[in-house]
Formats: sequence, structure tokens, C-alpha cells
Amino acid sequence: MTYNIRTWPDKILKQKMKEVDFFSDKKLKEYVDVMFQKMYELDGVGLAANQIGIPYQIIVIDTTAREEEENKGVKLVLINPRIIEKEGEIESVEGCLSFPGVQITIPRAEKVKVKAKDIDGNDIEIEGKDFLSVVLQHEIDHINGIPFINYLPPVKKRMVLERYMKNRKKETSKAR
Repeated sequence: MTYNIRTWPDKILKQKMKEVDFFSDKKLKEYVDVMFQKMYELDGVGLAANQIGIPYQIIVIDTTAREEEENKGVKLVLINPRIIEKEGEIESVEGCLSFPGVQITIPRAEKVKVKAKDIDGNDIEIEGKDFLSVVLQHEIDHINGIPFINYLPPVKKRMVLERYMKNRKKETSKAR
């Protein structure tokens, strides 16, 4: 099967994904491998499974190439993740592989604590601050069917979506 990045308005990006309950299955490892491969190919730092058409609550994150020297990055696989604590607020400038060309500034929690399972089904807790906090929130929102544009006020959201769809239409007609 080919896993291509799904772009807005693909309906899988608007749906809450199913929980993973097949930890000893080699299919889970295949999904995770494909997700890392696709994320690196597209120069991303995080990817949610539904962004490439996999309907499960799986996210992969690798901030090692983006973090500053004093803040070593992390490489994570989180299955069925959920945010259990939020603290503080920061303004975050974000882009998204499913919204090519869109960059917006939105509010995010400065710190989060996330409960999840690892690839073997073990319970884990991750704490993220600043950049990692933003990536965790962004990707967990994806598997819950919440696009980052939902954090914009309605008028600004409509303007961003109109411009995005107009640009998409141009790109599609150029490709023909």
C-alpha cells in the first residue's frame, strides 16, 4: 500500500482515530516505520497516522535535528496518546504537512504532560516544554480530528482556508 500525505480537506483529517489494541502485531511496527520514513522524506518533526491514511491513534516525533544544543531533541513513538496536564501559554508559529504553504500563529500550552503507550504496549508518560510541547499538541490534535486552523478566530480561519484552497487550485491546474 502507498502512504501519501493527506491534505486538507481530506475527511480523515477531520475524524477522531481508533485506539490501537494490536501491540504484538507486526502491522504496528510497519505503520511506525512508514510514518518515520514519510516524516523524514517531507522534512517534518512530527506526523500523525491519519496524515498518511492510517486510521489509528499513532504519532511519531523526532525533534533531534531542530532542537538547540542545550535542549537535546527526542525521538518518540506514542500510541493512544492523551494530554493529561497543561501549563502556561505561548504563541506558536506552526506549519503543517497537511496544509502545505500555510503558517499561522496560534496559542498553545507552554508545557504538557502526555500519557501514552509505547510500541510494545507499555504505559509511558512524556513531559514536553516549549517546542516539544507544541509538537505534541499539534500531533495529538491530528489524531483527534482537530486541525491547527481551528485555533484561529472564525474570520481569520475563513481567510486562511480561502487562500489555502485558492493556492491548492492553482497548484492542481499547474500540475495538469
